[in-house]
Amino acid sequence: MTLPEPSEIERKLGEYLEDVWKCIRCGFCNSVCPTSNTSRSYMSSLTSRGRLILLQAYFSNILSKSLKDEEIQELMEYCFGCRRCIEICPAGVRIPNLIWRVKQLNEKPRYLRKFILTHYGELLRLFSKFPRFSNLFLHSHIGKILLELTVGVSRRIDFPSFNYSLEGWINKRRRNNGFRGRLAYFIDVFTNYHEVELGKKIVEFVEKLGYIVVAPPQREAGTLLLEEGLIEEAYRVAKENVENLYDIVQSGAKILTSSPAAYLALKKDYPELLGDTKSRIVSENTIDIIQLLLNEYEDGRIDFEIPLYDRLVYHHSCFTKASGLTKDIRRILMLAGYNLLELDVCCGIGGIWGMNKSNYEISLEIGLDLFNELKRINLPVTSQSETCRIQIKNNALVDVRHPFSFIVDRVKINKE
Repeated sequence: MTLPEPSEIERKLGEYLEDVWKCIRCGFCNSVCPTSNTSRSYMSSLTSRGRLILLQAYFSNILSKSLKDEEIQELMEYCFGCRRCIEICPAGVRIPNLIWRVKQLNEKPRYLRKFILTHYGELLRLFSKFPRFSNLFLHSHIGKILLELTVGVSRRIDFPSFNYSLEGWINKRRRNNGFRGRLAYFIDVFTNYHEVELGKKIVEFVEKLGYIVVAPPQREAGTLLLEEGLIEEAYRVAKENVENLYDIVQSGAKILTSSPAAYLALKKDYPELLGDTKSRIVSENTIDIIQLLLNEYEDGRIDFEIPLYDRLVYHHSCFTKASGLTKDIRRILMLAGYNLLELDVCCGIGGIWGMNKSNYEISLEIGLDLFNELKRINLPVTSQSETCRIQIKNNALVDVRHPFSFIVDRVKINKE
């Protein structure tokens, strides 16, 4: 008996088609989905569970519309890949991964946006070569309008300023003898071109610990491509990064990250996307800066000078939760002497999702409770996510920084 050929839609969904039928419609995902708890969620298909029921209806031949239909694709856009649902789903449905593959079917003309997102890292690299001109242009009224027209980023977003790349600074830097070994910094674009000073502090500190830090050939993490449903393009980015990082791991180096998106890509996304041995080995040899600090502390190489138990708000970003780094960040901040007020509330930005003109207002609605609470508390805030820091800074008007920035000045390196 010859089995029927799978349809185009079935081929694009691949193994994730099984996840459609795993959903038991319990609605647990709705309780944690940021876009399922807004004023627009009166339609069931605008909720996380609603999207899965819609897919079940389609594959049961109940839904009369195609998954390529513009209305269906707009409903899928309400998933921005925060991954909070994966942790809570009793059936183990990989909801974001499934939705990304449904988004592949989007036939809405978006050639320029697709080109820009596919070449995102290359364009930022070009902008960083001329930071003064880039900043003048992108922060101008004309620049903001062009950004909105070409990429769809709202003109109300205050785009982060460019600096000369961290990658170039690392590769020009005179290195120490590195008696502790080599760390290959997988930087990702935000620290590489925007928060360069944070990256420099990380490199300088790690070198004081006795490591050599190098910046291997690398592209952006590719998270934006996944969330846009550009799976083939994300696959190529992942393949290129893994090939480069695998070679340096084979030479004895470990991979260092400071971005939750970069860490999540290397630890989870790439092995799932590529499914090969090289991506698994890269994953096993990746460590975040927070984990490195904890390891150094447990080995007795560093300690903390604790002046006072200062109060600090720790915002749990979605990607930090998804990558499992939350407990490590909590512990290192407490070791450094901070009395934490923890807020596990989505800020609504969802990477570039909340920056899009079409989603800007709803992203503010999602984050409104968080912004109001932060204004009321009026304490410094730490969040590992780059885009969460942008959203919080712009809308809560508080001091918000990466956890490392609150820790580094309190670390004492013990002499051997």
